[in-house]
Amino acid sequence: MTAPTLADAHNLLARLIATPSVNPGKRFPLESPFGEERVVELLRGLLESWGGDVSVEEVLPGRANVIGRFGGREEHPALMLEAHSDTVSIEGMTIEPFEPRLENGLLYGRGASDVKGTLAAMLLGLKTVLNESRILPVTVYLVSTCDEELGLAGARDFAGRGPDVDAAIVGEPTDLAIIHATKGALRWRLTTKGLAAHSSDPSRGRNAIYFMRRIVEHIEEELIPRLAMKSHPLLGNPAMTVGVIQGGTQVNIVPDFCRIEVDRRVLPGETREAITAEFLEGIGAIAESVGFEFTLEEDQWYPPFEQPAESPVVEFALGACQRVLGESTLATAPWAANSGV
Repeated sequence: MTAPTLADAHNLLARLIATPSVNPGKRFPLESPFGEERVVELLRGLLESWGGDVSVEEVLPGRANVIGRFGGREEHPALMLEAHSDTVSIEGMTIEPFEPRLENGLLYGRGASDVKGTLAAMLLGLKTVLNESRILPVTVYLVSTCDEELGLAGARDFAGRGPDVDAAIVGEPTDLAIIHATKGALRWRLTTKGLAAHSSDPSRGRNAIYFMRRIVEHIEEELIPRLAMKSHPLLGNPAMTVGVIQGGTQVNIVPDFCRIEVDRRVLPGETREAITAEFLEGIGAIAESVGFEFTLEEDQWYPPFEQPAESPVVEFALGACQRVLGESTLATAPWAANSGV
């Protein structure tokens, strides 16, 4: 059999792009373009046609991981190739998101970069090895997980019940750099509680937005500068951002609630429990001194990731890049991904 060509890569990626899989968030029931079901079925068909032992495991209603196993001479060593099946929203796109367009050797469409391009590369890499080897030198799992963009539910589910593998390559758009460390992320929803009253006599109410102002000032003036005192030799400082604020119901009513969403970037070695305790300490003191109530809910947790540069899997990946590309780059990334799970 002949090895896959660049045209094969374009064609496969075009099929993946043309199969919508926008992360639906909390939207249900799922209707196109939301949900991963259609691309999961495409992947199932491909992997089965190549002789894989394929399973589709539901993680959330209507949303599943697809796992293809290709046995080697022995069960171990086992290698996992993983790339998520969902994409971000199509809102604001200036091109047709699901009509792949090839221009100057580049293919455009929703998910082309993050990460259907990587998924196509992994699939064709696997197919090349299958074409060349009657028996694989290692057992290979091709895994595509759901819900990477908004919660990592697919990766968490796979980690909890998936097979034991010796090494994994997690696909992300890295410009072909080998990423061996990333930050994580911890996100909260914080709500201050007030008392509604008509704005003609605001003294009869308690303004939850004013309470929240003190918390936002504390985050900006106390917590964020404090993060500059923490550092990781590869990833630098953690970070914190207030990304969303909502409050009140209408202009002539004293608001009885105000809500913010906070994003805290996490370094390897930090724990969600210690970070949350540190966050709550100062806010609790403010609430007690001013006299208001608040609630804190954890929204999302993305663990950080670090693999030593001298580990065998990193050295092997660097060597493979050197052989194929003529160069190799070892790097880190500030974002969070499935690799932390």
